[in-house]
Amino acid sequence: MKQLSVNQRKLLKSFHLLTAGFWVTSGSIILAFQILSKKITDGNYLYMLNYLSDFIDMKILVPSALSCLFTGLIYSLFTNWGFFKHRWLTFKWIITVTIITMGTIWTGPWIAEMTKLSGQYGMEVLKNNYYLQISRNQFIMGLLMNVTLIVTIFISVFKPCKKAKL
Repeated sequence: MKQLSVNQRKLLKSFHLLTAGFWVTSGSIILAFQILSKKITDGNYLYMLNYLSDFIDMKILVPSALSCLFTGLIYSLFTNWGFFKHRWLTFKWIITVTIITMGTIWTGPWIAEMTKLSGQYGMEVLKNNYYLQISRNQFIMGLLMNVTLIVTIFISVFKPCKKAKL
């Protein structure tokens, strides 16, 4: 397969790092909004935080995650890195695909449902066990996913166990 030039690799790496940064930052902001929502006493503000979380999730986080996946795919196809040449690279692929899948199946729908419920019920939603459960689940899973992404970034930089022994 044709290899990327040095400048093309640098450009690709820049986009890959930018999208990873947007992905982690978006996840961090959504978590911050969930923490802030514990101090809210007005249903309109609760709805607004959930609405903003949903907006950030769908308009920034999801496109960033998919762009990061795509730039990683281009990296693997058009450079010598490949997909499974190194353990740290295999780890990155597993983590990236797993987190995107978990976000698609669970956290994205939970955020959308929290937005819908807080819009319908205002502060009364805080007495709704279903809302409280998905809010708690979203926070825990979102925190774990974000921490895992940050660890993955460090692994990308330090590249432990460089060569896989196959």
